[in-house]
Amino acid sequence: MTENTISSRGGLTFISHYIEKIKFFRLIDKKVVGFRSSLKGKATSFIIRQILLFFIDGSHKAIQGFDLLKKDEGYAKVLEVSKDELLSSHAVKRFFKKFTYLKCGILRAILNTLFIWRLHIEKPEKIVIDIDTMVLNNDDAKQRHGCDVTYKKCKGFQPLQITWKNFVIDAHFRRGSAHSNHGNDVKKALKRIVTLIRKHYRKDVPIVLTCDSGFLDEKNLEYFDKTLCILFICFGKLYQSIKDHVSATPLDNFREYTQGKKIWHYTEFGNKLDSWKKIGFLRTIFTTQLCDDNGQMLLDIARPDSVLYTNIGCNATLTTQLETLSNKELVATENIIQCAHNRGCNELCNRSVKDFMINEKLPFKRFGMNAAYYYLMLIGYTLTEFYKADVIHEVDIPHIHLNCYPTTFRRNMIDFAVQVVSTGGSISLQVMKGVWENLRIGILWNVCQRKERIPIPIL
Repeated sequence: MTENTISSRGGLTFISHYIEKIKFFRLIDKKVVGFRSSLKGKATSFIIRQILLFFIDGSHKAIQGFDLLKKDEGYAKVLEVSKDELLSSHAVKRFFKKFTYLKCGILRAILNTLFIWRLHIEKPEKIVIDIDTMVLNNDDAKQRHGCDVTYKKCKGFQPLQITWKNFVIDAHFRRGSAHSNHGNDVKKALKRIVTLIRKHYRKDVPIVLTCDSGFLDEKNLEYFDKTLCILFICFGKLYQSIKDHVSATPLDNFREYTQGKKIWHYTEFGNKLDSWKKIGFLRTIFTTQLCDDNGQMLLDIARPDSVLYTNIGCNATLTTQLETLSNKELVATENIIQCAHNRGCNELCNRSVKDFMINEKLPFKRFGMNAAYYYLMLIGYTLTEFYKADVIHEVDIPHIHLNCYPTTFRRNMIDFAVQVVSTGGSISLQVMKGVWENLRIGILWNVCQRKERIPIPIL
């Protein structure tokens, strides 16, 4: 045994300082109010800070992990708190009990605020967002409120998520039986995020929505086109009428699109489904894949076909706006196909979120408590992605890239040994020489401590 203060989670100090420098906890103090019973209790931002760092650490699957960490002096020093101030599992449960489903709207608003803050940093000329559902498998968990059978034939929850790049910018936590096009969830979620963009970023920025065939509905498409005034690229179903039209199309009307070693043939035409009464003909693109990732030609019976519906080129006002803002390339057919194929990268975001969660099973029986747990998990994931984009990318650590999964990030950037030493009235972290050189600890610390970062606004 040793009396030295040692921890295997030295990276938590770095990401904790980064979160403080962007003034995240100031946002928590302003928005999450009414959860503190008395002045004797711990501040809400103090509790949320420990919960978020617990999620970012990811060493424990269950809330009982707080009890194990409470005995760890090294963990307390890394978080820069005293051992007595570490939360127990009972304190965490009492905190989550204060959340009803309506109160979780506060956490959802914080997630939206992080997105607006990021827009002001990156200043994109166009915003391509994606909407999809993510199933959380709670099949073998005890009875949970709202845990229903999902389309994946397992019991769980099915939140609706909107993503931009690698970030989850909005989410609607829902029961498992809520399918992709359930009620007005899609319209409300998109109206919420589009309004935020127009109000707090730019009124004239083009917004392009991508989605799968689960959202292909006349009411949705009309709402996107006429009410929200956004562009959309939606995958459709291969109905027999489309197959017949493509079969009768001469080969001269097909063109070739390549991406790496993959090759597609595509053709475009105007089309509307028989059930559509209000919306007119849409630009329709049919694609069939000829070669796979290795350049191997595919047989006719093995070629995946797809069909895309878009209002790019049909809505004259939005298309003109897109062309006048230096985004002409998106109007071309091949770029529309590429934008649709990039949905695969957006769907990888869901896989990354599940990897961050470690365990898809939500721990509580009450729906509101599980919703709060889910939203805080998403906030922790989003802050980690910001840390990778702002700090890790600038330091340029060779074996860590922006798209690495949370497990890879944790094992490399969180799990390294440090010794906390107090000498001469100051506290210092000591690391091995190999860790210092491989992770460029000196540069990493200076970047985390940078004061001129744009603070998170309070909307």
